[in-house]
Amino acid sequence: MTAVLRLPRPLRRQAPGSTPTATPDAGIVADARAVIGPLAIFSVAAVFLASLLLAGFHSVLVDTQFEVDRLQRRLDNGQEQSQMLRMEVARLESPERILNVAQGRLGMVPPPERVYLPSVLPGDPAHPIPAPVGNPFGTLHR
Repeated sequence: MTAVLRLPRPLRRQAPGSTPTATPDAGIVADARAVIGPLAIFSVAAVFLASLLLAGFHSVLVDTQFEVDRLQRRLDNGQEQSQMLRMEVARLESPERILNVAQGRLGMVPPPERVYLPSVLPGDPAHPIPAPVGNPFGTLHR
């Protein structure tokens, strides 16, 4: 809905000796001006406050995005470091490396022959388990 506002018409020229009269629209225009002034001030203030609120929200949004980006970088760095550590663990656990370290640095050599111990089942009458000698729960001598 739009309102068409007209400026007041100038006083009409009248014959000499008569009193000048204003047009009948002059009172309506004065009332419209009285309403338009505060309405314009309120509109400008509302636009200013809305702009200020929008700027504040944008500031919070940008700050939160910086925090998310920082956390994403930390996560990426942590995943990269975790992958590197996994590769290092796999390299250190390789059987060839352990054998090389045992023979080279520690001076260990493989046995000439392997001796396998027979398994003993408790309660087997063919191979009874011998009783321990002495007191196994006694004091230890170092």
